[in-house]
Amino acid sequence: TATSTRIINRRHNERSTLAIILEALIFGLTIAFMLVGLFGIVVPILPGTILIWLSVLAYALVEGFQAIDWVTFVAITLITVVTGTADIWLTLIGTKSGGASGWAMVYGMVGGIIGFFVFGAILPIVGNLFGGIIGYSIGILVGQYQKYHDWNIALKASFGGIVGWGVATVVQFIGGCLMILIFDGRRFDIHFLFLP
Repeated sequence: TATSTRIINRRHNERSTLAIILEALIFGLTIAFMLVGLFGIVVPILPGTILIWLSVLAYALVEGFQAIDWVTFVAITLITVVTGTADIWLTLIGTKSGGASGWAMVYGMVGGIIGFFVFGAILPIVGNLFGGIIGYSIGILVGQYQKYHDWNIALKASFGGIVGWGVATVVQFIGGCLMILIFDGRRFDIHFLFLP
């Protein structure tokens, strides 16, 4: 009858409206977490690229891998692996290109850990970032000086480590932006790059 048809249509419209609101809320939360991840790349409070990847994973799981299919998810995962580890391998490449010895790099890692906690205790969050960088560069400086007894050689190696860290941050930021761009492109059914 006409009355029951209207009731069914109204309930259907209410469900559709609720589904749209819920979908918009989930998408908005996903983008918010991605932006926090992007911020975490520049100011390493949180593991930024991992947070962006986890946001994509959560969204894909919630929506059943429809907009974010497996090919897209694998592509974003590969970008995460490469850029998420860039602070390790690019910093080591920068340090090595500066002429640092193996022991100087070990000193750098130990110095970075000590600096992270010491400066972090003095000035939380910002202190961790700068403490890790300062401790890393001082560790390389000390380790390199112990081997060569030449401050110029030690400074060159230390500077190489800092440059490597800076390049790694840029690589991670570009990777984070690319992951967000791919996510948004797939979410809005825009095909680009190598993705079908």
